[in-house]
Order: sequence, then C-alpha cells, then structure tokens
Amino acid sequence: MISANGLGSLDRQADGSMMDRVAGEWSRPRAAAEALGLIGLAAAVLGPRGQPLAVNRLFEKLMPGVARERGERLTLADAAADALFAEALARPLAPSAADPVRLIPIRGRAERPPMIVHVVPLRGTAYEIFTGAAGILIVTPLKPQAAPDAAVLQGLFDLTPAEARVARGIGEGLTVEAIAEAFGLSRETIRSQLKAVLGKTGAGRQADLVGMLAGVHVAA
Repeated sequence: MISANGLGSLDRQADGSMMDRVAGEWSRPRAAAEALGLIGLAAAVLGPRGQPLAVNRLFEKLMPGVARERGERLTLADAAADALFAEALARPLAPSAADPVRLIPIRGRAERPPMIVHVVPLRGTAYEIFTGAAGILIVTPLKPQAAPDAAVLQGLFDLTPAEARVARGIGEGLTVEAIAEAFGLSRETIRSQLKAVLGKTGAGRQADLVGMLAGVHVAA
C-alpha cells in the first residue's frame, strides 16, 4: 500500500517529468534553427499561421531589413515577396500538403544581394518531432559558395554517407551521370539515393535541393 508521502513523491515526479517534456518540446524548434545556423543558413521555425517559434542568430541579423515580426505572423520587408509568402501560408503548412519547397525571390538592394526565401513544410516524423511547428523558413543569398561538406549534410539531414555524397555532388552542380561515374555506381543507384535525399530534406525536386544548398557554408 502506498503512503500519503509516497503519493506526494509520485506526484512531484510526474510534475517534473511533464515539465521536462514540455521544455523539450519547446527547445526542439530552437535547436533546429541553431543547427541550420551552424552551416551558415539564416532560418526561422514557423508555426501553422507563419508565426516564428524560433530564429537563429543569422536570421536575427536580417531583421528588420529583410524580415519582420508583425501581428500573428512573420512578414517580409519586400512587399512583393511578402505577398507571395502570404499566398504560401494560405495553403496549410501540414505534413499532408503535396506542395514541395516554396521558393520566393527577394530583390537585391545596394547594401545586400538578391535573396531566395525557402518555405519548407515539415512532414512525416519531422512534423511529429517538432511539436507546434509546421515549417522552416530559410533565407539564402544569391551568390556562389562551395557546397557544404558531406559530413555536415549527413549530420544535418540524417543522411547516410552515400546519400550525403550525392547531396554534395548535386549542390556542386554535378549531374546524376557525373556522380555515378565518379563513384563507380549505376545511374539507377544514384537516382535512388537522390530520391532518399529529397525525401529527408523536404525538397520536392532536384532544383529545389540545389536552391536550398545555395550559399551554404560552415560558419567559422
């Protein structure tokens, strides 16, 4: 038979476990944003209405010149780009959504280059892991950069070593045929690995993957 003191102890343990669980759920969006920041990507984790749940330091540097937090959602300073962003948000950022990564151009100005905003819906296990989050917004400048190292891609997107090599090759502008020849594999094998990469990164097409990796570099 459990005593009153024993019940109190169980209650405290249950409360502590619940608090730890809630804290863990809220820390996941922040961890995701910071992980993207480690490879030089300005990112914000969004809720279902486009509200920012977490942003990394690189994204903060874009505020308020490129992005702003106003009302119930994140907004883009460029009116034309924000109209496209609002249109993208009108279609729910949900795991069942069929749309791939949505790309939104931002015009360049004297003090900064043109940029591309990537609205990446969270799907499958990613949607379940990031409680309350529905998508990730990534901003990349349109300037050439070396593709990130395969080991970085492997850790960021949970790729296998083979998938990471394919992702890096695609990011460098190589074709499926060139990657297959470089590694002595069949084109079918590379295509299969590329399909897995697209699924894990949330990119709907090869071009979307190239755009997502554009401007990525390992932060010093």
